[in-house]
Amino acid sequence: MAYLILDPVDEYAGEMMSFLARQLDLGAVAVFSSRKKYLLWQHKWSKELGRHVLDSYLATQEPNAAALAARIAQDWPELDGIIPWDEITILLGAELGERLGLGWNSLAVIERCRDKHVMKDWLRRASNVRINAGGLVRRGEEALAFQEMLGRWPVVVKPTEGAGSSHVYFAENRGDLLGACQKVLESGSGEVLLEEYVGGQEFAVNGIADATGDFLVTDVWRYDRRTSHGQPNIYFQTIKVGTGEAEFAWLGAYAADVIEALGLRRAPVHMEVKLDRRGPCLIEIGARLAGGNLPTIASKLHGRSLLELAACHYIGKLPAQISDISYVRYDSFHARVLTGVQTKDLAQISAVRGLERVKALPSFDGIGLLRAVGTPAPQTRDLDTRAWELYLIHPDAQQIARDAELAHELLRYE
Repeated sequence: MAYLILDPVDEYAGEMMSFLARQLDLGAVAVFSSRKKYLLWQHKWSKELGRHVLDSYLATQEPNAAALAARIAQDWPELDGIIPWDEITILLGAELGERLGLGWNSLAVIERCRDKHVMKDWLRRASNVRINAGGLVRRGEEALAFQEMLGRWPVVVKPTEGAGSSHVYFAENRGDLLGACQKVLESGSGEVLLEEYVGGQEFAVNGIADATGDFLVTDVWRYDRRTSHGQPNIYFQTIKVGTGEAEFAWLGAYAADVIEALGLRRAPVHMEVKLDRRGPCLIEIGARLAGGNLPTIASKLHGRSLLELAACHYIGKLPAQISDISYVRYDSFHARVLTGVQTKDLAQISAVRGLERVKALPSFDGIGLLRAVGTPAPQTRDLDTRAWELYLIHPDAQQIARDAELAHELLRYE
């Protein structure tokens, strides 16, 4: 018995593969989307996960996805499912799943989620959920006309295929708008998408859609983004929202409506939503697990691996049940993801200050990113250029707030 998995070169994929091998005696047939990913598998991940892989394919050795699917079907006529867990390769996964009849989301459904313009345009036409105004622009006069239609600033400028807040700008005037459009165009991350700015607080809503489209909310997080060194919208910290907070229910209900309208099935979901006086408004959605180690942290909060739960839904046809997780345990802890801000480029790190004191904080739970001595520390502009990332978990809200403040003061590069 076997299933298909794309690019198993990450901890997320590794945990799911180990679980399926241990619990269901399922082996993996790996598809690598590029030679770079295949070499990463050969040189690193095969040593840890190779025992779970029955066969492998390099997608670039075939002329197209149809030929790749035909070759896999000939070699493996009875696959039990597919795990296209990574946003970068999710379109390839959807096409392979469709061609191999593996019962996952169709390519059309995943295309709605992968392209921000297509997704929001679909929701405007197919549902009653609140969606902000937006549109693609290809010329400067179109961008200016969009702003005149809105009648207010700022205007959000982003690429249709971006992720992690990369190449997202908030234009405050005509010059800003035209300059931001040019930067997005040059980023290579899709077309230029303009959107109406929505105020209020931004949240992440994570969960799992089952085979019927029912959505189980597993965790909700409040983003604390700030302006620093002339850069707006910089991640400072991400704070867990408990089920007793009003936002949890509001956002969960809104997310369920969005997922139903998009037609997502059998997939983990990561959604970013703004909440203002008018209620929730979608920013982005991904048919994938959240980044920044949020699934690992949420797993600790629930006392159950959400990666294993996601694997069950990728492969099987299980209903998403509240009993799969523990809201009681989830609510008994406070949690934060702290993100370091580097205010200027540092050509080479000579020392990391404050690390031992940060590790001694009562709520310290782990480090997700720490740049090494001898390497550069780029100025923070987005998630990819964050200085460091660490995790706090503690039952006392005041303790975790004090620790968060101290960590930001203590941990720095020289």
